[in-house]
Amino acid sequence: MKFRIYQWLLIATLAVTIGCKKDWDQHNTVSDGNSGKSLKTLMSGINNLSKFEQLLAQSSYANILGSSKSFTVFAPTNEALISLDPTITNDTSRLNKFLANHIADLRFLTTDATDTLRVLMLNGKYNNFFGKKVEEANITTADVVGSNGVIHVIDKMVPNRLNIWEIISTTNEIPALQQALLLKLNYQGFDPSKAEQTGVDPITGLPVYKPGTGIVPRNKYWDRVYDLRNEKNQYTFFAIADDAYTTQLNTYKPFFVTGNADSTNDLAGYTIVKDFTMPGLYTQAQLPDTLLSKFGVKVPVIKANIVKTVKASNGIVYVLSNLSIAPVNKFMPIVLEGENYSGSSHDRRSNTFFRDRINSTTGLPYRDVLVSGHGVALFNLRYRLSEMPSMKFKAYWVAVNDFQTATFTQRLAPGVATSTVFPYTTVAVNNQTEVLIGEFTIASFQQVYDIFLVGANSTTAAANPVVCDYIKLVPSL
Repeated sequence: MKFRIYQWLLIATLAVTIGCKKDWDQHNTVSDGNSGKSLKTLMSGINNLSKFEQLLAQSSYANILGSSKSFTVFAPTNEALISLDPTITNDTSRLNKFLANHIADLRFLTTDATDTLRVLMLNGKYNNFFGKKVEEANITTADVVGSNGVIHVIDKMVPNRLNIWEIISTTNEIPALQQALLLKLNYQGFDPSKAEQTGVDPITGLPVYKPGTGIVPRNKYWDRVYDLRNEKNQYTFFAIADDAYTTQLNTYKPFFVTGNADSTNDLAGYTIVKDFTMPGLYTQAQLPDTLLSKFGVKVPVIKANIVKTVKASNGIVYVLSNLSIAPVNKFMPIVLEGENYSGSSHDRRSNTFFRDRINSTTGLPYRDVLVSGHGVALFNLRYRLSEMPSMKFKAYWVAVNDFQTATFTQRLAPGVATSTVFPYTTVAVNNQTEVLIGEFTIASFQQVYDIFLVGANSTTAAANPVVCDYIKLVPSL
């Protein structure tokens, strides 16, 4: 027994020893014999980096590569720096930004970049690192590891690009009309993390902030679509020529009647551009003929219409001669789930039931709302909508009467509960299919719009139930 114990101890000791040797061998392979040398020392021993060293010496980063922190340096060769704009070398601020776009916190080896990495640089930008490439530059000498990081020698400079929002807001790369619309969406918002707290409200328990603090610039496009300032993510952004924008604007203005030309133009313009940003970077070779926007809109992309390409630090901008989306593809059906009402005419929670069912026609599960035995004539449920365009809609519902043998009536009331646009509709027994109620028109754009489901003008329990799986509003275009 003792002999077997000794055998197991010996095997375990050998396994640990071999494992440690393997780890140490890997360590030696990575360090490549330079583990005791700083990146600053290593760079001096690499041929063809003297120009980059010189730029570092005259910048605010003169001593950074000799520090104890860990860095990744993408160092352009002397040949790669020949075309560097002399105004950069003569301006310390610009030089710092240029150099910071070649240095990252932490160590990244080429073996780490088996898929594209978004590497955060010291200037706050991200560069794409994949295999032996960083952005468009090839890594000619890889993984020179020192005590405080790694150096990759590259054959091109890595441009210090603007992000997409900076391109939109500070350059003339974007056609004027679309640019003006996007900038018009700017507003001042409140950010509690940047505000000065002065106390706590004794009643609500909420923090109290010093007036005027925490006010930050915001933009509705950042809030609702994508924040194009975000350096970590990548986007593909489309802009269209002014004449194409004007044509699209005239197409969409009838759906945003407000009585004020400016607000109509702004609403129509936002509707055009909200589908012009896609997550991810698509090169021209990768661009499909159709992309799906955040809002489920199919965006047709004709590559022949691309007249300008602008690379950004967080993606790419394409300026097109035209990018046309028909209203029938832009305005989607609106589905109001019956159980998700926003209010009711009377508090009848004890008479309200949320039912889980299986639709016998589709075989799919659903949940609906039933208010029965409430004793109120003209009882109604309210469904609140926002930003409703001025157009005609067809209205449908699914209302399942499987709780009594008698039929009853209910109606939809668009706008106000007393609306008689739709007459009462009989709710048949056990009908689980969609029923067309009729059409109605919203004459002008509505920031807030209500649809009511109204019960019969009766207090009799069998006559005045309200039941709904969903209401569907389909644009009539």
